[in-house]
Amino acid sequence: MEQGSNRIIVDHTRSEIHEDYISKLPDELLRQILTIYPLDSGSKAVALFTGLWNRPYIKHGGATFNIQDFESVIGDFLVGFDENNPLKMPRKLEIHCSKGLFITASLELNRKLHLDFPKGIQEFPRQFGWEIVLNTMDLAHSSPYPFSVKTLKLTSVNYLSCELVSSLINKFRYVETLIIEKCDGLRSLRVEGLAKLTSLSVLDCVDLKSVYVEALELDYLRYSGFLCWFSLENLLYLKDVKLDFKGPGFNHLVHDLYNPLLRAIRDVSVLTLHGWMFKEVFGPLLSSKHNEQHFNFSKLEELWWIDSCMEDHNMKSLFHFLKFFTSLKRLFISIVTQSYSKSCERECSTEVQKGRLRKLKVVKMEGFEKEEDIILFKEHLMEVFNVEPRVVEVRKGRHDRCLLRIPKHQASAKATKSIKFKFSYRFVEEVEDSLSSKHPHMP
Repeated sequence: MEQGSNRIIVDHTRSEIHEDYISKLPDELLRQILTIYPLDSGSKAVALFTGLWNRPYIKHGGATFNIQDFESVIGDFLVGFDENNPLKMPRKLEIHCSKGLFITASLELNRKLHLDFPKGIQEFPRQFGWEIVLNTMDLAHSSPYPFSVKTLKLTSVNYLSCELVSSLINKFRYVETLIIEKCDGLRSLRVEGLAKLTSLSVLDCVDLKSVYVEALELDYLRYSGFLCWFSLENLLYLKDVKLDFKGPGFNHLVHDLYNPLLRAIRDVSVLTLHGWMFKEVFGPLLSSKHNEQHFNFSKLEELWWIDSCMEDHNMKSLFHFLKFFTSLKRLFISIVTQSYSKSCERECSTEVQKGRLRKLKVVKMEGFEKEEDIILFKEHLMEVFNVEPRVVEVRKGRHDRCLLRIPKHQASAKATKSIKFKFSYRFVEEVEDSLSSKHPHMP
């Protein structure tokens, strides 16, 4: 009888646990409770569970915001944020005007500020040019904001809000990472970071036609969108460049316009490039007699190559590009069938001369539908460059597989054999992959 009563008590207690009493507490009381202790995984989990972490402070304004009002509101928001007790005040601010939501500002740990202007407030994407100057304040003078922003993300800035944003961020001194995304109507962009700025990303600004960047300490650059005119000046420490060009942004490409871009990235150690960009732009530039003899990417160790297919002419284009690498250690190939593929239809008439890739250790291949395509690529690579790196097939949601070469007289029934291949091969699943690298185009 006693055991039965205990079971009833336990079941009753479990039913009470499902009741959400915590989220019913007033926000102010909940903040006081959670800020007693440092923000660890437990207190943050409670904040996320109750919605407190993302609950915004809403401020209403008039029909428009002038620069002084905008800076004052955002400044007060920054001043009120305490990194030691980030739950003490709301970390998200919504500013509403008479037309609706004007901006959402949110603060995250590690000094990240995100300013997001909803697209619904824009009646039409009027084109504009934008000049951003960062970290120019005299370091001897104190910043008006005690909260120093290290990562600044700007989303959907338009011709109405760019002046407000430019004036605000001109007050920041320590911005290290700048992200600009989805700014419809943005026609030209100029970014100057005289110090501290080490990372710049420009993503999905569909109307962009020209980009000028001058940043002495920049070492990471990512661009995602249609090809536009680029000018990179005084980038002395640039190491990692991701040129995710979705397709040409002009009806007629003038190769010589991109010679400065090619030379600006020649000393990087990591490069991401679409196959069509090499065939349509960089390839013709590198095919000149002078570049064939004198130009090379002497410091490049990782190449991430994105293509719509890996047929014979595409493989020749890649191999022609690889001739300019003397220090390449890792090659990553990702086949994205929906990527721009006009150039895939054009046959490559030039024969690839043999070269050397003495330091190449691993080739990772993702998106290949047939095993024989991976085998053919490996055999062509061995033939042209006299090298046999470890070839790994990357499979989404499954373990990677390593391609092993087996002499034909030792091949078992399970090995892949064909008169097209010089050797027999076997794919072996890898449980642990110590060479995995994170990248936007691979899992």
